[in-house]
Amino acid sequence: MTFRVVVTGAGGFVGGFLAQALAEQGLAVTAIARSIPEHADAQPSAVRWLEADLLESGSLPSQFDALIHCAALLPSRCSDPEALYRGNFEMASRVFKQALDGHAHAIVNLSSMSVYGTIAVPVVTEALAPIDPDPYGRAKRDSEILLAELVEGNGRSALSIRLPGTVGKGSHHNFLSDCLSRIRAGEAVKAFNPVAAFNNIVHVRDLARFIAGWLRAPRLGHAVTNLAAEAPLSIREVLTLMFAAAGRPERVVYTPGGKPPFLIGLDQARTLGYRPATVRDSVVAMVQDCLAA
Repeated sequence: MTFRVVVTGAGGFVGGFLAQALAEQGLAVTAIARSIPEHADAQPSAVRWLEADLLESGSLPSQFDALIHCAALLPSRCSDPEALYRGNFEMASRVFKQALDGHAHAIVNLSSMSVYGTIAVPVVTEALAPIDPDPYGRAKRDSEILLAELVEGNGRSALSIRLPGTVGKGSHHNFLSDCLSRIRAGEAVKAFNPVAAFNNIVHVRDLARFIAGWLRAPRLGHAVTNLAAEAPLSIREVLTLMFAAAGRPERVVYTPGGKPPFLIGLDQARTLGYRPATVRDSVVAMVQDCLAA
């Protein structure tokens, strides 16, 4: 029997990659997007595209086995804080409930490190209490809480993944992707904290591998995990590596200030089957993907 997966936000970078990657592994994927992208015809035949507004009822198929919820309103594209919060929380609420009504037994919710708000500790673990998260972070956090309540005691499985900068071909709106755009344009990169250790990166291929593995052996109830890379490098080493991988002369301007640096703990992710790549491998893979685009 074919395993049926619904991927929301498939018109975006992460959702589109996951839809294709899961289809290539033999899953029957329904890719949901507000508007179907032009490259949809190039996707594997196992990807069925559906144009839908996730804030409307009946936006998902009536029955499927697993939901991967990637869709989100981004702060950079929604300037109204209340609309940003309400849109993201209502969207998550509607698709989670539709998944359960459609007898899905597994839900993967792509959350964000933004749930923590202000981070003032050297290593972030899942036990860290949020401090004043912004509307986007609050919506993600409240969506996690709702999902936990919805699957409690009903034999379903759910996983909320708190993502840092997720990179690969087409990635955007994170520190490393913005740096690479500047590097490719021949511009100087501006950065802070050059000696700070850094592992706040996940390559989208590693994310897809983790989710596919979790779908094969989900655990009952709701689990929350951070993701990141292992073998941290300093910010200076990361940027030097990016310029070298791109074949460009290094141009970096370091200035005082910036947010306090932190690392992301990986103990919980490892217990759930995540096998982190190194920071070095993740950065090189990102640059190679983008240069080949």
